[in-house]
Amino acid sequence: MNARFSRDDCQALENCVYDAAAEPSFELLKYCLVWPDERPQGLSRDGWQLLGDLWIVRGFIHRGVPFEEWGLDPSYFRQVWEDALLDCPRWPGFSRLTLSTRDRKYLEACLKEATNGMDY
Repeated sequence: MNARFSRDDCQALENCVYDAAAEPSFELLKYCLVWPDERPQGLSRDGWQLLGDLWIVRGFIHRGVPFEEWGLDPSYFRQVWEDALLDCPRWPGFSRLTLSTRDRKYLEACLKEATNGMDY
């Protein structure tokens, strides 16, 4: 898989329109919040994989996870994030690096529910 969005995938991401009133959902497998206005139409299979990686990175940011703890290959995630910022800067997901109080509470409730009963 190419670790960079294709031109068509970038266009699809940038065609998404930011909706300040959009409500997030919790993506359990990626452990992050995702808003409906961040899901483009017509993304390639590789594009969906990279978009998932962007959501994962943003989830790390929202949870305050240090870069060194960003999974098995933190340099990969950092590169995907930095490349996407350069290639597709108008994707609405980049407008949500800081959570509102309401979204922070929702994320914390989802994380608590997801980890309920797990020993760490």
